[in-house]
Amino acid sequence: MLSIVTLVSGIFLLKFQIMKITAFKTNKPRQFNYRPLFYDKKKDEMEQRLKELNAEVSASSEELRGKIRDTWRKKDNRTRSLSKRTLYIYLAGVIFIIYFVFFR
Repeated sequence: MLSIVTLVSGIFLLKFQIMKITAFKTNKPRQFNYRPLFYDKKKDEMEQRLKELNAEVSASSEELRGKIRDTWRKKDNRTRSLSKRTLYIYLAGVIFIIYFVFFR
């Protein structure tokens, strides 16, 4: 009998604590959901045209990026060949100077 009383009092205390916690709970505010009731045909057409233009621009931008990469690659190759050529000219000049200073 004692265990039933303690069990019932425990359940009562548990329910009291839960009610105590949730008694002062505030609800979340409702969200504002406004949809205009009119239809603007010009605006809808303009948005459609903008979507089409953006699709074309994105396709042409990929082509443009490819062209830019090719141009940069060509410039890089040209710069490398010029730097190698310049290195060879400097080496020939240094060898020429060393020859005249030490062997003549």
